[in-house]
Amino acid sequence: MQSPDPPTPLHVQQIVKTYQQGTAKVFALDGVDQKVEPGEFVAIMGASGSGKSTLLHAMAGLIDVDEGRVKLAGQDLSQLSDAALTRFRRDNLGIVFQAYNLIPSLTAEDNIRLPAPKRMAAKLDSIVEELLDRLDMTARRHHKPGALSGGEQQRIAIARALVCNPTILLADEPTGSLDSISGTQICELLRNLVDQQGHSIVMVTHEPHVAMWADRICVLKDGTNLAELRTDGCRNPQSVAHQYQQALGGEVAV
Repeated sequence: MQSPDPPTPLHVQQIVKTYQQGTAKVFALDGVDQKVEPGEFVAIMGASGSGKSTLLHAMAGLIDVDEGRVKLAGQDLSQLSDAALTRFRRDNLGIVFQAYNLIPSLTAEDNIRLPAPKRMAAKLDSIVEELLDRLDMTARRHHKPGALSGGEQQRIAIARALVCNPTILLADEPTGSLDSISGTQICELLRNLVDQQGHSIVMVTHEPHVAMWADRICVLKDGTNLAELRTDGCRNPQSVAHQYQQALGGEVAV
């Protein structure tokens, strides 16, 4: 018997999120649609205030939306209680932050272990070993975050996000606190997680040289889908910047 197709990792359907600003209602998201297929790497690109971070938080179920649906691994997040959502997020979602969010008093290895539930105890050692090896961090496993470089801390943060083998990985400006060399290494790592491990990733960024590592780029402006750009495997930041400026309708940067 043929095994069933895996559920769509993430499907955002016509979501709306508003905030009250004095007497005015501000649309942070205004009818956004986004669907992420298994093994797909999607970048969300936009200027400050475009809604990209709000979209990522909605995808993660960290904020409620006013209208529309967010479906993660086929589950409508709005149908879950707070406790059930917490458990579901732990099992199906990995989040990587710009600021790493590692626990300073714990070693790199213990930071990776942190999200794992008790039911994983029997196989956790082998999972952690594999992640440390895959991310080339075995030699740094006993170091605390303060003794690690920014790139090393982000690798540990990525390993922590992967420890429960999530359906999808969300990355919020993952290279924003890194130098250009470390940033490129993290981009290459994320690309390899898709190409070699089959992970699905959504990454928020405003940098063309980061967005170019994705399969496609969703451009947001004023909380709405403005354009979809294809990279076609071409790692060309100038091409991405050109397409991005064209999508925005502005002058093309030289």
